[in-house]
Amino acid sequence: MIRAAYAMGPDGSLRPHTFATFLGVLASTGLRGGEAIRLMVHDVPLDAISPVLHIRETKFHKSRLVPLHPTTLGPLRHSTTLRTALGYAALSDSFFVSEQGGPLTHGLLRRWFLTVCHTVGLGPTAEGRRPSLRALRHSFAVQRMRRWYQEGRDVQGLLPHLSVYLGHVRPQESYWYLTATPELLEAAAERFRSYAAAGGTP
Repeated sequence: MIRAAYAMGPDGSLRPHTFATFLGVLASTGLRGGEAIRLMVHDVPLDAISPVLHIRETKFHKSRLVPLHPTTLGPLRHSTTLRTALGYAALSDSFFVSEQGGPLTHGLLRRWFLTVCHTVGLGPTAEGRRPSLRALRHSFAVQRMRRWYQEGRDVQGLLPHLSVYLGHVRPQESYWYLTATPELLEAAAERFRSYAAAGGTP
């Protein structure tokens, strides 16, 4: 999807880089779409020793710091350089800007996302669920917990940390993934099978 976003054009414009980077941020951090839209330039200190995103006064009026994976820094820095070179830095303090120089909107992102989904042939599931930007946040949380299971980590003990990272008010919001996601149920079942095969020894 990110490759398709880069190819969406028009050539020489900021738009494909903005949307490709936006997708990458959502997929690698689990941010809500609205949180990424509201990021300002000073919320993304890319030259810091340990770069983080500063999510300010978001849902339920909570703020938090979200660490950035090293592989995310390159595209973010490139997007910032291009944003300045094309003159958008003088038009808005928003980190992600539209072609008109203002902040992105949910409607614009939805149209871009649908265009990219159509390009890569991504449509509704057999159950009728349509692709959405929010699914990237869901996927981030699921993959994190799935990896914890595969590593033999204490998932129950780590869930409160994931809740804080995702900006959940209550840990129960993160526990939902455990019961509603087949991948996690399978990972938990595999953990139990390994436990049983070892005679109940952790």
